[in-house]
Amino acid sequence: MASKSQVQHNPAITGEVDLKNALHILPERFQPWRPAILSYTASLSSTIAGYPLDSIKTRMQTHPFKGILDCFTKTIQKEGLRGLFRGLMAPLMSSSVAKAIGVTVYTDVKPYAARLQHYTFKPLTVPATASSQMKAVILAANNAPLSFLAGASSGAACALFACPFEFTKLFQQLYVLMQDELHLSPRRMPKTTWQVAKQIKRQEGIMGLYSGFRLHLIRDAAGTALYFSVYETAKILIDGVTGKDCVIPGTSIPTGPLSIAVAGALSGVLSWVLVFPLDTVKSLTQRDIVSNIIRGLALKPRQPILLRKWSIPSRKMYRGLSVSITRSVITSVVFFSSFEWLMKHIA
Repeated sequence: MASKSQVQHNPAITGEVDLKNALHILPERFQPWRPAILSYTASLSSTIAGYPLDSIKTRMQTHPFKGILDCFTKTIQKEGLRGLFRGLMAPLMSSSVAKAIGVTVYTDVKPYAARLQHYTFKPLTVPATASSQMKAVILAANNAPLSFLAGASSGAACALFACPFEFTKLFQQLYVLMQDELHLSPRRMPKTTWQVAKQIKRQEGIMGLYSGFRLHLIRDAAGTALYFSVYETAKILIDGVTGKDCVIPGTSIPTGPLSIAVAGALSGVLSWVLVFPLDTVKSLTQRDIVSNIIRGLALKPRQPILLRKWSIPSRKMYRGLSVSITRSVITSVVFFSSFEWLMKHIA
């Protein structure tokens, strides 16, 4: 067990570094980039773990499958297991970098948000006689708006980088379905991420890679704000019930891994419930653009892009929510568990 002098706390990211038991200490020149490096590493595993469910989610949002099983079965029958991983390279490259950018922006913005908090409204003070549970509640209440603001900034920064990659990913996820609708020969279809990007640029211009960016920006800013604020709030509250032995009172269950898993799952579920209608509208808008690109390859006339107005979310806009929540829980738990473990053991 490391002594207090051997443990470093990072106020911007929950977790701690055990210098005594560190598996590796990064060179000094890499220390400022430590959260970015570790979040990139953690994101690789979470992206691979959740990608098949992301593929099913996109297909269900844009095509009338009867349900998750129907979508899964027809994809396997027509495209094989490979169909569920089609387009993986784009998010594997982009999501990991986006996570690194997001965590870096989050950790950099949060101290400024704390300063802003002192100018706008004073944080709640902790009474000297407060119990550990009450201290946790007050700490969570003070931390939540900081995490929300830093998370929104993080999401906006990620959207600027990730939008072109996500659009090429969606193209690759949908082109097999859409070439059947348009009776297009597969031999003329771009298949690699680079080929897809070049084809989008050729037909839509360089800004075509940012198709649906406005919706992407709003989705990521709102979703990431809730993602980080729910995660840190839940983790603080769960850790607040721990005893001095770092276990749930009356049990031998350690709170550390449990709080990370539960907080990660909650953050994934609640953030997706909030932004899923936006994600559906974005996917449908980008689907229309993909359709026109494929029509161009098939020498068929382009169709006008539907202007989808803002409205109260309907049940149809939540098609694929269950699979998206399942994916989000898996990726959130894998990411935060990996990230917190790396933050603790890579100094």
